This record gives sequence, C-alpha cells and structure tokens, in this order.
Amino acid sequence: MKAHLTHLAPQPLIGALVSLLGLFALVAAWLKPMPGLIAIDSRTMGLVVLFLMGAFLAGGELPIHVRYHTKVSMQTVPLYLMVVLLPAHVAGLVGGLSVLAMELLRLSKTRNLPSDVATAVGRWIIVILMAAASAHVLLATGAAHALVLFGTAITMFIGDMITCALEIAPMCGEPPLQVIAATVREAGVVEGVQYLLGILGALVAIENIWAVALLLVPIGFVYLAYKNSKEMQASTQQLLESLADTVDLRDPYTGGHSRRVTAFCQGMLRELGISGHEADLIIAAARVHDIGKIGIPDEILRKPGKLTPEEWAIMSAHSARGAELLARYGDFARGAGIVRHHHERWDGQGYPDGLKEFEIPFGARVIAVADSFDAMTSDRPYRRGMSGAQAVSILRKECGRQWDASIVDAFLRCIAAQHESSPELLRKVEFQTDESCASSNLLVVPGSVSQLGV
Repeated sequence: MKAHLTHLAPQPLIGALVSLLGLFALVAAWLKPMPGLIAIDSRTMGLVVLFLMGAFLAGGELPIHVRYHTKVSMQTVPLYLMVVLLPAHVAGLVGGLSVLAMELLRLSKTRNLPSDVATAVGRWIIVILMAAASAHVLLATGAAHALVLFGTAITMFIGDMITCALEIAPMCGEPPLQVIAATVREAGVVEGVQYLLGILGALVAIENIWAVALLLVPIGFVYLAYKNSKEMQASTQQLLESLADTVDLRDPYTGGHSRRVTAFCQGMLRELGISGHEADLIIAAARVHDIGKIGIPDEILRKPGKLTPEEWAIMSAHSARGAELLARYGDFARGAGIVRHHHERWDGQGYPDGLKEFEIPFGARVIAVADSFDAMTSDRPYRRGMSGAQAVSILRKECGRQWDASIVDAFLRCIAAQHESSPELLRKVEFQTDESCASSNLLVVPGSVSQLGV
C-alpha cells in the first residue's frame, strides 16, 4: 500500500527534521574539517566562494520545466565545484547559504512556505557533505583523481534524486518513490551532462583554478538545447491552436468545446496557484486535447445516436492518436503525454493505458474534469445537455473514483468565483458550490458516465 510522505509527517515537520539534520551534519563537519580535493590559499578561496555563489544564483534564473512542480536549473555545476574545490565544512556552509539566498530571492514567485525553504536548504547541506565525505573515502583508497571526481558526482546525483522527494512530494501530493522515478526520468540526462561539465571543470582547475569560468559557455549551450527540447515554443502553440479550431469545426455539436475546456482549465490553474510555463503547457494541451478526432470518420464523429461497441473502440482511440500526432513536435512532448492520458480515471478504469491516481499526468487530471463537465452540459443529437447542477452532482459523486478530488474542488471554487463575472462563458452553471467534493451529499443523477467527454 502506497504511503504519501505527508501522511507520514506533515510538511512543517519534514522541513524541521531535514533542516535540523542538515545543521547537525554541518556542525559535525566544522568540528572535524576535511580539506578540499584541490589546494587553494585562503585569499583565492574567498574569491572562488563568491564566484561559485554568483554562478549558482545566476543559474537559478535559468529554470527548465520538466514536469509538474519540478524544474531543472543550471546550478548543479557550481554546487559540484563547491564540493570538490572547497573544504567540506566550507562547501556545506556556502552551499546552504546559496540555496537559502536563492529561495528568499524567488519567494514572491514560488510562494513556498518556510518549511519548504528549510527542506531545500537542509537537504542540500546533507547532499553536499555526503558527496564530500565520499570523495575523501575514495581518495583514501588511492583511487585516481578522475575516479574520485566521478565517484563524487555519482554520490551527489543519487543524493539529489533521493532527497528531492522530501521537497517535491509534499508540494504535489505524489508518493515519494514516484517523484524520484519521474525526476530521474525527466531530469536525469541534463543533470548527468552538468556533472560531466563539473568533472571537466575540476580537472582544469588543477592546472588553473580560474579556468572553470570557461564552463559558462558550454553550460549556456546545454541550457538552450534542453530548454528548446522541453518547453513549448510560441510557433508550436500557434500551430496547435489552428489544429484545435479545425477539430471543433468538424463537429457542429461540440463547436467551441476545446475553447470552453481551455477556459475552465485556466480557472482551475488560477485556483491551484499554478502559473508560468507549466500553466501554459496545460492550457495548450487543453486546446488540442481532441486533436486525435481528426482521424475519426465523419459517420462516427457526427452520428446522431449512441455509438456501437465497434464505433466506441474507434472513438476512444482518439486520445492515443492525438498524442502520436503531437509527438512530432519535440518541444510539446509533455503536452502530448497530457493529451494521451486525459481520459484516464483516478481509479485506473480509464483509457488508453489504465493509469491511476498520480500515475496520470497532472495536466491530464485537470483537463479530464473540464472536459467531462463540458461534455455533460453540451447538447448532442441523441440527448440534451444536463443542467449545471446535475453535472456538478456527478462530479462530486465520482471525485476520488473517476476524477482527482483536489482538482474537482478547484473546479467548483473556480466556477463559483467566476459565475457572476463571466455569465456568458458559464451560462450553463446554475448552482451553488459552497461544499467541497469530499463532503458533498448531493443527489446523483442516474446513468453511466463512462463515455463522457469522448
């Protein structure tokens, strides 16, 4: 049975424990200091500290969004160089102060809690000191310098990937092991490249300490290449919106569907406090979530009646087909995954892959709620659309089974807040939403919801 980290301990307690452990490790390192792998005089060390801290803070301004609540930044190289160039106790202190400064400088954007900041600082102090200790263990065995640097990088990489769950899991609610696996999968390559650059920098620093400044050029190239491959470009977004309009025009009974779903998603993301590149990606995916219907024959797409099992099999393939179509746009790879899984169910009974709970991409969970609500309240040739009240009662009844309950709650808050300000967009909504999904006892409208939002 999966146990979420926040079920074991609330985030404030996690932050307190991790920060105290980091502080304890730092004090122990100062009581028994270990020298750096490269001899540096005190004056040069002070300048190196300032340079690495500056590089770290600058790298924090270059994030790459790889998944929900997870970013990769060009900060691994300076952190690694702190470990190999500075004495362990100095590296732990400088690394911890650097992370603290970055968290405080970006607090207005991230809106992290004090416990989140404490977790970030504590975990990085621990990772840095563990990596430094492993370097000295390898050095004591008489290992070659290059092997020591490589082993230190491996220790630091593993420590980062494992402890990131302490920071990310309480924010997104996902199981820690799933956070670790996803982080390795999405960020492992660029992190590995950064460690290779850090090893190269350490090797050249043996000859000339300031030669590490030359790493700024390859770091810049890595950043641009990875960012262009991971984050959606404006030209791709414009093309995808044109394709989405084409799909809407093919089916006169659901005209404007993708735009309404997108509008609902925008409201939910605001309620959830999600903005920036992650929000842009989900919104773009919402516009094209039915792009796979381009390949559905008109006689099925426009059939004035319920679908046969064979026709339903063809129709239900549209999400996978849409993802295949979108996969050709490399900068929209994550968006393609969202489109593929927007008909998955929280209980694992959805399609095409039967994912469940947090296995389903966050963006797909958001679109699923908006898509289902609009499908329920839209007229079809074989039935009239439900009232807003009926649709909401179904959302409330099925949250925790078909949909993520936290997303449904955000949707209810969204439409309650926007009902008065956007009457045309929300003309179908005629209800009060002062109850949360989990606590609702409203009457459920009879009937199957298995084919909603096809």
